Amino acid sequence: LDCTNGSCKNPKNVIDLFQDSEFCLQPPGDSATRRSVFDSLITGCIPVIFNPYTAYYQYAWHLPEDHRRYSVYVSEEDVKEKGVNVMEILKTKTLKEKEDMRSYIIHQLLPGLIYGDSNAKFGKFR
Repeated sequence: LDCTNGSCKNPKNVIDLFQDSEFCLQPPGDSATRRSVFDSLITGCIPVIFNPYTAYYQYAWHLPEDHRRYSVYVSEEDVKEKGVNVMEILKTKTLKEKEDMRSYIIHQLLPGLIYGDSNAKFGKFR
């Protein structure tokens, strides 16, 4: 997604990209936590976490402790200091592993993940 033309400001463009992706990289940004982790989960995209504070520690009450069931962890330090190749790690994931992770996301996590803009008005839902 090319953000130079402002297309990243449209949430639909980002969500569409996530829906078309198997893995969604979640590098640390200006803060340790990332809403994008939840964006990836609600689209069925497997988040790739580089810092445990991005999701595992920060959202411990929302996300299961066994993060290997729904995400891939690659140490930020290993990438920066040891030159670990993230793409090579992701390529080692078998089709079954990816299917199992996506199934867990969709059937176990997704039903409990509802979030939105606190300024938005939410209608009734079941």
